[in-house]
Amino acid sequence: MTNKLLKKEDLGRLIESVTKGGRFIAPSLEARQVVFKSIRKAGDIAPDYILPRNSYKEYVFPQTEVVAEFTVRKEGIGLKGADIEAGETVIFGARPCEAASLASLRAVFTWDFVDEFYTKREDYTVVVTVACTRGDEACFCTTVDLSPESKAGSDLYLKETEAGDFIAEAVSEKGKTFVEKHKAVFSEAGDEKAKTLFMPPRINTIDLEKISGRLSKKDHYDDPVWGRLTRKCIGCGACTFVCPTCHCFDITDEGTAFEGERRKNWDSCQYDTFTLHASGHNPRHYQYQRWRNRFMCKFNFYPNKFSSKGCVGCGRCIRVCPVRLDITEVMEEFSK
Repeated sequence: MTNKLLKKEDLGRLIESVTKGGRFIAPSLEARQVVFKSIRKAGDIAPDYILPRNSYKEYVFPQTEVVAEFTVRKEGIGLKGADIEAGETVIFGARPCEAASLASLRAVFTWDFVDEFYTKREDYTVVVTVACTRGDEACFCTTVDLSPESKAGSDLYLKETEAGDFIAEAVSEKGKTFVEKHKAVFSEAGDEKAKTLFMPPRINTIDLEKISGRLSKKDHYDDPVWGRLTRKCIGCGACTFVCPTCHCFDITDEGTAFEGERRKNWDSCQYDTFTLHASGHNPRHYQYQRWRNRFMCKFNFYPNKFSSKGCVGCGRCIRVCPVRLDITEVMEEFSK
């Protein structure tokens, strides 16, 4: 399929076409921050942003959801599985770094059990990526072998033109189907000039192979470097909630002694109760041990177990950290 052109004046028509039977998620201004949210008109899209504050993973992996309902009666215990709500969802304005994260989430949710609460939502989700034309000092996608030109995870890859239109390339079958379904709003691309993409400078003092090699040896567990680099972490969990690849969750029963819901809720390895045993023993008693686990998940467990990226270099964790703990500084330390 040849490249198409999505004109800025036709974006509203696309939103209208999608929202007739689905939802259109895009970066929008809320409480003075740009966030992914459901919109219904083109005017709601933030005109200039680097990366939304939140990850769009919450639209395929909600922060909380009911997975079953239970009742306790004299005649016995009843358990009914919840229906999976999955309709067409278009994620517009995603960045190439975050698009690459979907492969990581799918690897986890189809590893030893196919979690249809995730897979069905992703199956109905179309990721429309817009290549970056600006960034900031927190961006480090090129350091983890991605870039604004990366198309992994994208269904439709857009480049903004000097005139404010979009050159559209259908990357996947879902993307081709999407363009065909909404062909009335796309036209043939010509000689439009795309804006210059923003390429974050690669951090040359970071070596992913050296990081992986060092983390594969257990002698690093008690290395005082962890305490030195991460002692200021307060365990708020903000980094895990905005991270597009973090996936930890807990299952809880909520309700009364007679009826209620079994819910899947986001959890965080940064919380002190995350690994707390019923006996009271906690194998990760200190915060640096919990931060160590997160780092190992990103650069050892994930790439070795799933052959996918645990970190996509989006920099969200750096931006939201209240104590300015920078993951790239730890990456540099473990590259020595």
